[in-house]
Amino acid sequence: MMHGNEPTGFAALCALMAAGEPHSDWTLVPLVNPTGIDLFTRCTASGLDLNRCARRSGPREADLLKHVIQSKPFRLALNLHDQRSLFHPTGSSIPSSLSVLAPRARTPQGESVPAEAQGWAGWISTSMSRREPNWGYARFDDQYYPEAFGEWCQELGILTVTVETGVAIGDYARTRVAQQLGDILIELDQMERPQASSFTHYQALPFNAANGVDVLLSDGDSESYWKFEEEVQDRAYRCGLARVIPSEGAEVPVYHRVECAPDEYRILTARDRWTSVELYASASEGLRSLAAGLPK
Repeated sequence: MMHGNEPTGFAALCALMAAGEPHSDWTLVPLVNPTGIDLFTRCTASGLDLNRCARRSGPREADLLKHVIQSKPFRLALNLHDQRSLFHPTGSSIPSSLSVLAPRARTPQGESVPAEAQGWAGWISTSMSRREPNWGYARFDDQYYPEAFGEWCQELGILTVTVETGVAIGDYARTRVAQQLGDILIELDQMERPQASSFTHYQALPFNAANGVDVLLSDGDSESYWKFEEEVQDRAYRCGLARVIPSEGAEVPVYHRVECAPDEYRILTARDRWTSVELYASASEGLRSLAAGLPK
């Protein structure tokens, strides 16, 4: 929870801790951004993205994390994040339930990505896909972000993997992906190094695309596109669908297609947002089924 609205990694770390005495020596930091967690926002309460503060002095949360990272000669660092449902493997029409990345490192000798870090990233993806073969798997954007913790850790000589968990069809609450990630961490605890085939798996992963749309509503004559949305306002959590207008002429991967009666379509498209509770009260069986899979 370096980003306060990305709780899946926290749930996975809780599963690792509940598994009992580990085989390896772990240092866990489950809650990096407490003020962002309270507000359910990416940034801190003062508006700072902690994952763009690796090479500066402050804020205090980033300084404390850097102190922990530099306190021991770590062999492997896992940076656990969530990704939005708009991400999907390039060429597919399902969301990316797991994306992995071995961040780039820049040194005086040039730019590189350690092969063993790529191997660990590939192993995590392979392990998840073995458990959930019908989910979407991708490699996250490998652009170099100089202020990010992943790149900074890689350049310290710590093998680093960024893990981005996402939604799955029927699991927009990320309950299942959190359970599976917890099991993967428990399995990783027993390992010394990834298999050689894991590097090849990582190299073969499609990159994430970022134009997926969760729902297409249609009455047979008209259609509209909607994305999953969640937020906290006045300390209350809510989620649902918000209308989105794709770029003109762009191909739009759609995860769900729901046919509505003309009267219901007219009512739904008269507003730009609907909560999951409101959608569940809809007359459409397709919308009720979709709403049942959204977070409560």
